[in-house]
Amino acid sequence: MNTDGKLTAPVQGQVDADGLLLSADPLLLRLHLHCGGKEGGPLAVPELAELCRLSRRLGMNLSRPVHASDDESRIEMWVETRVSTPEKAEPLSLSIIDWKEYPQDESEKIDPARERDFNRLEGRGAIRTDAALRIIAQQLSGEAGQDYDVIGQSLLDIYDVIPPSANAGLLEAVAERQPIRNQRMRQKGGAQRLFVLQGNPLIDKTGAFAGYRFTATPDDADADMATQGTEPKRPGGKLISDSLFGMQLGPALRQPLGKIIANAETISSKLEGPLRGDYASYAKDIASAGRHLLDLVNDLSDLEAIERPEFTVAGDEIDLADLAHRAAGLLAVKAADHHIRLDLPDEGAKCPASGEFRRTLQILVNLIGNAIRYSPDGSVIKLRVSTEDGFARIAVSDQGDGIATEDQQRIFEKFERLGRSGDGGSGLGLFISRRLAGAMGGSLTVASEAGKGATFTLSLPERKPA
Repeated sequence: MNTDGKLTAPVQGQVDADGLLLSADPLLLRLHLHCGGKEGGPLAVPELAELCRLSRRLGMNLSRPVHASDDESRIEMWVETRVSTPEKAEPLSLSIIDWKEYPQDESEKIDPARERDFNRLEGRGAIRTDAALRIIAQQLSGEAGQDYDVIGQSLLDIYDVIPPSANAGLLEAVAERQPIRNQRMRQKGGAQRLFVLQGNPLIDKTGAFAGYRFTATPDDADADMATQGTEPKRPGGKLISDSLFGMQLGPALRQPLGKIIANAETISSKLEGPLRGDYASYAKDIASAGRHLLDLVNDLSDLEAIERPEFTVAGDEIDLADLAHRAAGLLAVKAADHHIRLDLPDEGAKCPASGEFRRTLQILVNLIGNAIRYSPDGSVIKLRVSTEDGFARIAVSDQGDGIATEDQQRIFEKFERLGRSGDGGSGLGLFISRRLAGAMGGSLTVASEAGKGATFTLSLPERKPA
């Protein structure tokens, strides 16, 4: 540390899956010992230990301010965590890139310049994401229009892109590491206010792309309506306040369900210490039930959205072969749990189509998830792409029990599960998927025989090369 109190290099440390401090640079080790810890023992700085648990539970790198103290001083830090591999047993790395100490009796005497620096680091009025647009630091209350914890969620789960811009344009800018300027977005929760996002790409100390820092400011037109006492309207003039589930129940349910799932998973993984096996099993069941309820909330939100007369989708330039690999990647662990092999299109295959990227991915995740759910262990699920009559097609074929001819239309009805119970489904996935396919100018069909598996085929308008 320099004489002016600034770090000459980041302070490093490593914490294992049990919370033990495996290694620490002198500054971190000193703080750990002053907080009652011992060398090789559990990390004794509560704020840092909690950040490590959160990073490990989410399986993602985090970056945020941390305030700690010992008997002598108060320390303000900016800390980055790095999860080396998806395996939770691997050590987690800590990197403290900013460190400032204040005597306890002067802890409140922060000079204005220093406070501005920390405001900038914290991203007050800003959103910090990783390279996949998952939020890793946020100050979303007030001007950015959010009042709940969104750490770990995708930016596109918080905001809808407002036409004429579309998700594809935003994602293309992200893929090319370009600044994002004047992107109009609509907040999904709360009052569904309009915001303008500005984004700048971030580079880490190794020179690699590290994500974005966005600022969200209220849209002037939306603000003008608010000052005039009127409510913003959706296209077609329909007041957005008539959406009871999307505006009130959905956001109100997601937050407590997310906490239930996170806490139950913490208990079942025994991160806080030893636990009786049956209690760990109960906690695992609670987490599973919480995820089922959260999926149902999301399905009901989608159902409400697609049944609005003004519902529209974007016409992104997509590739069904690429989306097949993306969807399969999201469900690879679930398939492996049942020893099911996902047989995918060749890496170099192309199947260009026109449709909304996010919604098409949603359909494929639903189709593959259903195939895994109803396929026998050790079987194969095939994904094949093709083009015919101006349409790009992707077919998902399983080796399950199949669907009787008389049931093949019923499965696309609301809440229809063909008498199944306890399988984790809501009975809305196929109904929503077919409506989404139709909204994109395509279709979703099924071909099956009882006892011979089923093939679901998504067809979207083919996109001809320019």
